[in-house]
Amino acid sequence: MAEQAGKTNIVYILAGDTAMSSSTGAKVLGVDNSTYARLCNLLDIPQFGGSYINRIAGMKDTTMSIAGNLYVGDTTGQDELEPGDTVHVGVYPSGILAAGYQVKAIVGNFDIAADATGKQTFSASISGIAAPVALPAQA
Repeated sequence: MAEQAGKTNIVYILAGDTAMSSSTGAKVLGVDNSTYARLCNLLDIPQFGGSYINRIAGMKDTTMSIAGNLYVGDTTGQDELEPGDTVHVGVYPSGILAAGYQVKAIVGNFDIAADATGKQTFSASISGIAAPVALPAQA
């Protein structure tokens, strides 16, 4: 299988409790940087007399961060990234014509930054509150 180019990744979002389907959700405009992380807490299990730590898998987690150029008025994308709100957020690593990953999550923060040259950017952190599921290709 060929490696995936970063430029093909597209981030979608849908506010509320219902997962995205092949015809729902919207592209978050301006995204030029995203991270989708599936994690597992590793638990140290000490054993008396042993000289090495034993580890087991604990709770799993999913987090995302996205960043890019600010688009004021992106009502179905960036504007849905309201801290404290529940959303379904997903990534299409191979573009919208191939299935991706989505997770029900809570938006932790939405930050806007502006520099002296006039460029305005945004960043957001999102934490999963359920197990990730498939994100159907867009119809």
